Amino acid sequence: MIDLKAKPFYLTDAQVAWVRETIAEMSLEEKLGQLFLPLVFDTAEEANARFDRIGLRPGGVLLRSDTAARTRERIAGFQTHARIPMLIAGDLDRGAFNMISDGTQYGHEMLLAASGDPQMAYRGGKIMGEECSAVGTNWNFGPVVDIDFNPFNPMTNVRTFGSDPEKVREFAVAACRGMREGGILPCAKHFPGDGVDGRDQHFLSSVNSLSVEEWDATYGKVYQALIDDGLETIMTVHIMQPAYTRKFSPDTRDEDILPGSLSEELNIRLLREKMGFNGLLVTDASSMAGFTDVLPRSVAIPTAIAHGADIFLFNRDVEEDFDAMKAGYEQGILTEERLTEALERILGLKARLGLPEKKAAGTLIPPESGLAVFRRPESAAFAKEAADRGITLVKDTQGLLPLTPEKQKRLFVIPVKVEPNYHNPEGGYERRFVKDLEDRGFEVHLYDGSAEDNYTIGKSPIREFKKRYDAIIYFMNVASSNSDSAVRISWPGTRVTITMMIHDVPTMMVSIDNPYHLMDAPRIPTYINAYNSSDLVVDTLVEKMVGETPFKGVSPMDPFVKKYFFNTDK
Repeated sequence: MIDLKAKPFYLTDAQVAWVRETIAEMSLEEKLGQLFLPLVFDTAEEANARFDRIGLRPGGVLLRSDTAARTRERIAGFQTHARIPMLIAGDLDRGAFNMISDGTQYGHEMLLAASGDPQMAYRGGKIMGEECSAVGTNWNFGPVVDIDFNPFNPMTNVRTFGSDPEKVREFAVAACRGMREGGILPCAKHFPGDGVDGRDQHFLSSVNSLSVEEWDATYGKVYQALIDDGLETIMTVHIMQPAYTRKFSPDTRDEDILPGSLSEELNIRLLREKMGFNGLLVTDASSMAGFTDVLPRSVAIPTAIAHGADIFLFNRDVEEDFDAMKAGYEQGILTEERLTEALERILGLKARLGLPEKKAAGTLIPPESGLAVFRRPESAAFAKEAADRGITLVKDTQGLLPLTPEKQKRLFVIPVKVEPNYHNPEGGYERRFVKDLEDRGFEVHLYDGSAEDNYTIGKSPIREFKKRYDAIIYFMNVASSNSDSAVRISWPGTRVTITMMIHDVPTMMVSIDNPYHLMDAPRIPTYINAYNSSDLVVDTLVEKMVGETPFKGVSPMDPFVKKYFFNTDK
């Protein structure tokens, strides 16, 4: 039996009794259903009907973006239908808006880290928690506590607090405390730690290749600090950690090493036994290829729970996955003992949140009046402060800034990868950027890929170009999309837009996403990182470019990537 009175549950005798009595009353099908947390796009009524048809009573759901009012209504539909109150999760990296379109978008972890102040992470987490709890959300799959060791990694990048393990630890603890105080429970991810490999678990099981000693001194310190501080949940993901796997199972062959989502060595031996984590473990999305790299899906599903996870996240086909979990139980892959442990933690988390008491009192769904939280001016002010304190002038070796219409009136702006994609569904921030400049008296030509533009930037005599334009600005919105496995520059116009005139025409680059573009354009003389794609960040970026406000951010990682390159600071 799990000690539900201990950290991080701290349950009362009455709450422990509710957990164990509820488990005792459940059918096997209900027990197995609690292990599932599907991603739901349709209405509560449609999803409930689909789950009812196959006999699934999921332990929770995760919802994607909608308005606050409609999100609250959907959550009410799920909670009203459920006999056992549900975990309602969000996957929120940069504010509640990822789940609630009315929510505050205050920026990626790296933007907050560039402020140098962990209180920014705390305040952001608290605002997120207050907004999410106002609609009935009670759990966030965040913060990201990975360490951005590898600039080629498409998953970590601006979603981390940087490359310094100590800074990551400080900001992660602060973010979790803020979320908790705001009314939702945090879930640190991605255990056993992303940011070493340069690959993406959506496409394969990636690798954290650190030695045991290196892991203990970096990721281990981050997770241990969070556990000691009372962290309730951790996401175990499709990343292998060969050193620790072999520490506990020395004879494991390369081909038999399992990723964290499936690894008994990492989840039970390392996280539970060595590090003392008593909270709940949830797998990362099982719809990723990294989950089925090593095992057939039908085997991997029950194995994830058998090897230490408590909740199975998302589905390929929910009915087929539910059948696989039932078959795994019947075949003995998932034992009754391991199932009971998982249920105690799932229901223990629900009791930790006070869900049974809220259900009894009819307060599982917050009052509609609580939606006023989305109109608070102080939340918008915090988002502005995050941009103001985080945007970083990395270098200006040519003394170009501030830009003024008197010195650089005519600007040639080259947008790079600004089209909408999975992680940036809006796109089009280059238009905001251009308008902000034009509003300040600049004449801006936005490169459009036409034959005329390709000739102008790539083939015209430099002396002719200089008669028409005073400066070149590369506007970068390069982020990993749904199918990309890298975040690198793909120069528009079949290479005609490459940086050929940096010694002839004042040239600068600004990035509102990936902060490592000096890998591909090392001699760009003026370079700015803004870490987050939003209208507010673009507006604040332009304010700083023209000297209306000073640059305050300090890079929380090495933007010059000196580990791989040289002279990027020249």
